[in-house]
Amino acid sequence: MALVALAPVLITALLILYVHARHRGRVAGVRESGIPSFQHTSGVKTMSEIMSFLRTVPFSASVPTVVATAAYGLMDSVSCLLGNLRATAGLIFPYPSVFEPLVVESHDGTPVCGLLALQPGNADGPALIVVHGLFSSKNSQVVQALALRAFYDWGFHVFAMDLRNFGDSSRFSEAPTSWGYRESQDVLAVAEYLSNTHRVSTVGACGISMGASSVLLAASRCRLDGPLSGGVIALNGYSDAERMVERACTLSDRSAESIFRWFVFRFLLSLKTLAGGPRYFADLRSYTREISSQYYEVSEKELYTRGSPVGAVGNVEVPCLVIHALDDFMVPVDEAYELLAAAVNNPMVEALIVPTGGHALYHMSSPSWFHKTLQAFFTYWAEFGPSGSDWTGPPTDSMDTFGNSNN
Repeated sequence: MALVALAPVLITALLILYVHARHRGRVAGVRESGIPSFQHTSGVKTMSEIMSFLRTVPFSASVPTVVATAAYGLMDSVSCLLGNLRATAGLIFPYPSVFEPLVVESHDGTPVCGLLALQPGNADGPALIVVHGLFSSKNSQVVQALALRAFYDWGFHVFAMDLRNFGDSSRFSEAPTSWGYRESQDVLAVAEYLSNTHRVSTVGACGISMGASSVLLAASRCRLDGPLSGGVIALNGYSDAERMVERACTLSDRSAESIFRWFVFRFLLSLKTLAGGPRYFADLRSYTREISSQYYEVSEKELYTRGSPVGAVGNVEVPCLVIHALDDFMVPVDEAYELLAAAVNNPMVEALIVPTGGHALYHMSSPSWFHKTLQAFFTYWAEFGPSGSDWTGPPTDSMDTFGNSNN
């Protein structure tokens, strides 16, 4: 019993050691091969061209969804629990020291925290924003793994961000969760900051769950040449925020999946509000009605509407890719189908619906397909400067994983 109870802690320690060993001495800026050089036969980049390639990437699941879900729970449970408390946010899965802390002011003045890593050299290059989901943070192992891969293997500048009310951002503001309404402004503010940063050519964003819906809403406010011209990928996001809250709060049946979903959301909200206030809540509907809508001075219905990308995807001008699994029991695939229906006349919105992967667990169940798909999409829309670099300094990651005070 003791071993079972300590398993998440032991696994967390092993993962921290793995990150430390995996990236010790690595130099950023060398991109992985295997992505074709597109000729842009039409003269411009198009969604149809990149989608024709992405649909040829073979999908195969090496790990069953139930195993991937259990493994994710063991890996990220400690980080999730500590990340929901202001005093302990960011203690688990610290980043290499090349990732430096940055605070960006969102459109409503809310400070948004994150870690920014810039590639060495003076050549212009693309940036990628990695956005976590509900009750998570940039220090989630899933988010960190994607951020490190994009930085070290794909050659991107990377910003791993904490949405308002989570992670380090919760230390500096009382702003509550708004289901993507204000979170989309957080993403857009970061994208605008990066697009005005020296050596950043284009900015893309990858969001998970609520983060996925947030990046879709942010994309809907951008023109083609705007701050998210580097493309957006939404992993298992919802189309209707109110429906998702209702689903999370309701025991629709007595299935194990329904009970698990209901328990997880009540437990995490209880933990967060007990520890950080403003007062105890266990029901997301009550929290939204009594805290979020009051704080943002909008009706509950309006807050849900503004946090629902279904009404916005039809107007998206930047490239957007929706990825969803048929067996996602947290956010059912019907949400993705509804997004596609709303964007049926928009050539900038496409989707990949895959057989398995659970709730955005592709990095575990189908890592080869997942990484190649994301790298190809973001590399296609990116703008890289000359491959040569005049960087002559030491390797960028003389990192001290365990003593990184920036986290």
